[in-house]
Amino acid sequence: MRVFQFHLQKVLDLKEKEKEQAEWAFGKSIQRKNEEEWKLSQLTEHHDEMTMRLQEVQMQTCSASQLISITQYQQSVARSIQNQQRTLHGCEQDVERCQSRLTERMKESQLWQRLREKSLHQFLDDQKQREQKELDEIGTQLYLRRSY
Repeated sequence: MRVFQFHLQKVLDLKEKEKEQAEWAFGKSIQRKNEEEWKLSQLTEHHDEMTMRLQEVQMQTCSASQLISITQYQQSVARSIQNQQRTLHGCEQDVERCQSRLTERMKESQLWQRLREKSLHQFLDDQKQREQKELDEIGTQLYLRRSY
């Protein structure tokens, strides 16, 4: 009895490996995006705190240099927020790119998997036909022996 061997198994293995790599890259891109979102939320929170601090200082008596210092720092945080938003946008694009690549790799892998299954079914059908042919031959031989 023969053992099934898919003649394109190496290609199938390669496609599975590519799919795994795409899954890993997609996971990493999601993780990085989440980290960048967290950084943005921290900066936004810090900016809001600075806005409140500036309002508190304005209600009290303070020096102009103190007001200027707080305002400049708040503007610096606002610029950091803009930079972080650009970084986050880049991460979102990377996630989309990785997701697209993953979808493509999954489709390729499924295609090769279906090809393997089709090949296996053909192998099993051929094997069944051979076995049936052998059984028919045995039956014919037995009939001929009994006839003589």
